[in-house]
Amino acid sequence: MAVDKEINVLGKACPTPLISLAREVRGMGAGQVVRIIGNDPIFESSVVDFCQERGHAILETARDGKVVTMTFAIGPDIPPSP
Repeated sequence: MAVDKEINVLGKACPTPLISLAREVRGMGAGQVVRIIGNDPIFESSVVDFCQERGHAILETARDGKVVTMTFAIGPDIPPSP
């Protein structure tokens, strides 16, 4: 799968991965694909919540031990950052 942006937040604890994610996807267009990799215990659920709140579509989730890799497509409506 072609990916437009890869974000590595391994070793970072929440909320830092979400802050990084929000900053990195700012300005991306609908349909672009993002892959993020992290290992914080609540990383996966946080990314799922982030995607649901912003209308992004999760395409794939892979786990290798504590490392989770998630791929999602940017949704049509990204709310402005605070």
